[in-house]
Amino acid sequence: MTDTVYKPGIDKLNLLSTHPFGIYISRISQNFKKEPVSDVTMRLQQQSGNVFQPELKAYLPEDPSIREDFSNTTWFFRIFDFQDQETTPAQIFDFEFDAVLKVYRVDLEIPINAKSELQIGLRGFTAVKGNYPFSYFSSDSSIEWFHSNVAGGEDAFGRRFYGLNQVNFEYIDARGRELSMQHGELFLGGMEAAYHYYPKVDWLERKQIYANLALHSGWNITRFNRSVDAGVSADLLKEWNMKNGNFWKLGIGGSVLRRNLLEFDQNVDLGNNDFLGSGEIMVEWTDITDRGNYNSLGLNYQEQTRYRKKAEEDYFYLEGDWSSINAGWHNAFTTLLESLSSWTLHYTHGRERIQYLVYVKEDLKVNNAPDLESGIGVRFKL
Repeated sequence: MTDTVYKPGIDKLNLLSTHPFGIYISRISQNFKKEPVSDVTMRLQQQSGNVFQPELKAYLPEDPSIREDFSNTTWFFRIFDFQDQETTPAQIFDFEFDAVLKVYRVDLEIPINAKSELQIGLRGFTAVKGNYPFSYFSSDSSIEWFHSNVAGGEDAFGRRFYGLNQVNFEYIDARGRELSMQHGELFLGGMEAAYHYYPKVDWLERKQIYANLALHSGWNITRFNRSVDAGVSADLLKEWNMKNGNFWKLGIGGSVLRRNLLEFDQNVDLGNNDFLGSGEIMVEWTDITDRGNYNSLGLNYQEQTRYRKKAEEDYFYLEGDWSSINAGWHNAFTTLLESLSSWTLHYTHGRERIQYLVYVKEDLKVNNAPDLESGIGVRFKL
């Protein structure tokens, strides 16, 4: 009889989105396993996400009377005539994000004892034009073909108007500090570590429910954000075994990250919310093959809290080329004031010492931060 590969949880890659601010931060990915790894395990991953947020200037007026007036006016009807910082003081931000962002991750899972493990990793990223065949699903050309022929309409967000498959990636914060990426410029974003603890709770395990708790830290090392982040996470895993040997798993988890707990430079402003919360829920079905390997298909929903404070909704003013774009000309700023969510379809083929993983995810809020994203990875025992 063929032995079946042991599967101690839900298989998934790091599903954190390729957000133009998020890639510079050590955000937390949930962990839906019921026990530590038995051997040192490595995971290699590449993500590819299409970000399109055209040139935009955002103003946050300082005058309390203007803020009060704006709070009673729908944002796209507001009028603000900026002259200079003495006459009309305001915080001013400039945005332009147009690229396919590639994120590369290398992670090690190291067993400590029967109840705990250490995960350490590196993340890097680059901005590319998204030409075939290296960004087949996430390129401008593929997305606009879908809009033109399937759903969305011709040039739904203005990609064709501005030009397909190019890199324009620049952000200037209110203090004049600039973040930019050139085509093909590779950044080492940072190093991350997490300590995972898997408690043995008998009354939960009798119901096939398992928990894990974790402490997280990340050292961000780009020239735009030299800082240390820290956070905590908690996850639950529920299993259902089928009579035919297949099984279902459900994972639910959440985390809180304290951004820039330590700062080593005058960093670019990546949002004024010090804490980022996130949550994931994922269901996975696994089919065991005749050879004892498995194929798993999972659906993941992810939600993250906003980068900037919600109160700014009451008084921002935007300048952009709204007349040339069908929708979304304001997304570069307005998406920072709302929670971000995404749905992911995830597939794994697993064998005794190696798993092959692939996913595709979509932002159903259609704010292009990012739009379509895909990822591939491999996980193996050393």
